[in-house]
Amino acid sequence: MKHSHYPTVRPAADIMDTEEGVRIVANMPGVRADGLHLELEGHEVHIHASSRCPSPRSEDRDLRNLEFGNVEYELDIAMESPLSAPPLLTLDKGVLSVFLPAEDKSKVRFV
Repeated sequence: MKHSHYPTVRPAADIMDTEEGVRIVANMPGVRADGLHLELEGHEVHIHASSRCPSPRSEDRDLRNLEFGNVEYELDIAMESPLSAPPLLTLDKGVLSVFLPAEDKSKVRFV
């Protein structure tokens, strides 16, 4: 992954184990779908996202206050068993939701 000169932060995230799989919900203000990358590698889930907020003086926006600037989000999560089922992703208003379905309900767990 190419790194930028922006700060790298770990987003606030909730990770929930269910019988159907694992759900990850992460707060990533300023992230758009084209700035989001998710990779399943063996027992690990790697999430990288880029937040690009407009300048307060941008012509396309009249911002009075900007609480969060440009950052790179990195989130790595270790799982108990390898992942192979495709994840289900939604990104809505800076909140990323990832569902990792369990092929064998007894094997996919967050560690």
